[in-house]
Amino acid sequence: MAGAVAVAVHRQRAMEQREARKQFMEDQLRMNRYFTKYDKTNEGTLNKDELRALLKDLNDGVEATDDEFNYVFETADKSRTGDLSFGELKIALCTFKTYQRSKPFIDSVMHKYDEHKTGRLEFGDLKKMLTDIGGAEPSDEAVADVLERFGAKAKAKLTSASGGAETASDAQEDGIPTTQTVHAISYWYTHPKAVQDDEEGLERGASNKNQVETAGKSGSVCGGCCTS
Repeated sequence: MAGAVAVAVHRQRAMEQREARKQFMEDQLRMNRYFTKYDKTNEGTLNKDELRALLKDLNDGVEATDDEFNYVFETADKSRTGDLSFGELKIALCTFKTYQRSKPFIDSVMHKYDEHKTGRLEFGDLKKMLTDIGGAEPSDEAVADVLERFGAKAKAKLTSASGGAETASDAQEDGIPTTQTVHAISYWYTHPKAVQDDEEGLERGASNKNQVETAGKSGSVCGGCCTS
């Protein structure tokens, strides 16, 4: 009996290894085709214009927004050379595909909380969203912390209320772009200031957390995707 189980396990592992090798070869061939088609300069890397063209074709002819493109490129450009190597392109495509998979959830969040329809969550928008997530209104300092970490050019200024100076909610900032929405929400769940004492708030937060994890695998950059 034990011998039969061992044989079955061996066969299963062998099959998984064959599938992994097959997937690896298919990915390599696909990447080679991308480089052949889009590396117009024949430098063995893709520059920003070349990557834009590739992402547009992969997105049914719809060009990525500046926020989306910058997010994908900056995530993938590990070498900080301004061009993407073979391996970096795979990261870019995984990042883009994972983001696209999360888009329905992100669009629903933006539709509900992006009051001024700027395409970004500004301070007030973010505070409302975090209140709904946690079941209690967070402090301005806690909201500003999230904004500073994930906002585009966020410049929230924190001062004491007694000082009469500008408060966090008065500060001017560009807000959190769509590409950082899932990351910001995921961060909030693990942030010490996000913990609420009331049971109702915790239950509501747990329910919302399940939606985030389904949409973006808790903010992971590449959710195990391939380059197809």
